[in-house]
Order: sequence, then C-alpha cells, then structure tokens
Amino acid sequence: MTGNAAVPPSTAARLRAIPFAARSELVEAAWNHGYRAERGEADGWLFFASAEGVPGEIALAVADSESAWFLSVEHLGVAAELNSPRAAPPAGNGCAAFCFATQVELRRALSRVFDLATSLPTLPLSQFEVGIAGLGDSEVDRIVRQRVGQDVFRAALMVYWEGRCVVTGIAEPALLRASHIVPWAKCTSDAERLDVHNGLLLAAHWDAAFDAGLVSFDDAGGVLVRSSLDAATLTALAPERARALTLTHAHRRQLIWHRQHFGF
Repeated sequence: MTGNAAVPPSTAARLRAIPFAARSELVEAAWNHGYRAERGEADGWLFFASAEGVPGEIALAVADSESAWFLSVEHLGVAAELNSPRAAPPAGNGCAAFCFATQVELRRALSRVFDLATSLPTLPLSQFEVGIAGLGDSEVDRIVRQRVGQDVFRAALMVYWEGRCVVTGIAEPALLRASHIVPWAKCTSDAERLDVHNGLLLAAHWDAAFDAGLVSFDDAGGVLVRSSLDAATLTALAPERARALTLTHAHRRQLIWHRQHFGF
C-alpha cells in the first residue's frame, strides 16, 4: 500500500486562486468523502477536517486550467500508505501532497485517505478506550474488554482491507474473520492489540489455518504452507490461487513473530 511514485515538480508555481466553479467541486469532493469541516484557504489550498473526529487535516487544490488536482494530508500514517503520485510541497502542516490528472482520481484517493485515517492508529485504540471506560479487572470485565476490542479491531480491518479477504478476495462479511498476527493474549499492549498492522482480514478457513500455524506469509506477501497438509486441505485452501499480500514494514515485523512461533 505504500506509494513510492516519483515526485513531480513543485506544485507551488502551478496553483492559482481557486475560481468559484472549481471551489464548489473541491468542497463537494471533500464533503462527499467525510471531510465536512471547512478550515479556510491559504496559498491556493482549501483546508478541511472531519466533523466526526477522524484524525488528520487535508487540503485540496487545482492547477491552472484544471490540468492537475492536488491533495495534501497531515496524517503521517495515511501519507505512508496512500499509493498515489507524490507532489511537493504539501500544504500548511501537511506531511505529504499527491497529484492527480483527473478529479475522479482525486475523489478515489480522498475515499482511501478517509478509510486509512479511520482504521490506522490511533483511532481504533481511542474507540476501544472509550468502550472499556469504567470496566474493572474481574473475569467478566476481562471478557467484555476483549469482546469490545475484537469488535473495534474487526471494524478497523474491514475498512483497512476494503472488506475483502486478503488471500481469496471473498467479500461476504459473514465469511470474513479479523485475524490477529500476534494473538490478543500475547500482545504487549492494547496499542498492539488494536493496530491494523497486527491483523489480516481472512476468509474463515484461511483464518483457522493461519491461527493454527498451518499457513503463514513471507515478507513479500507470499503464502507459506505446511508440507504435511493433506490433499483435501490443500484443495480447500487452494494456495496456488492465493493473492500476494500487500504489506507494510509494520505487517512484516508482526509476521516475523508468527513465522518464528510456528516454526516456518
């Protein structure tokens, strides 16, 4: 998911005062993709934030003759994972800017930016902390705590992995499982437990195989399969048709634990 596209020339000389028609299109694009709090205009950029508390301000701009559209993001984690062509410099307090040939591409990127900002730390952790406020340390409280955490974690993984099993492409929610790479009980902190980089969205049979250590994944996202699996199991899993996972460095770090723990 990490974008490593070449950086085009500086956007600074290409931006202009935004005319009314383009402004309306940028405001509509931001509004339709979750950024409904307008934060003003400066240096040819329109600034927006989420009205629902999703972290990270964004800014939008347009080049002369609408030949290019620009998106600047403040959220460092989003910037690292947005697979779009880079532009420079970002707006205001932004950490990265991206360039698009069409407004359609800009809107598609805006949708992904909002999803990433929703699912990446620290928002799931904050939601979890709100959900467990007031709980003690009794056995019942610990069960409730884990249930709340699993629900928040699943919701975040559904958004992060765009509602599809990362291996099979299955998109039926009832058949998908939020699979921890390092299990809940073995995580060293709630931050690790709620981190989407410690999770894969898997179809139920792949989740069971992964949890049992019958399969794992290498650093390139390729499937690793136990040589002891019987023919019927291999037919059901069909690893030869598995998609290669798109992994970040954080995913790879967690998968090292999984491979070592299960002896791959």
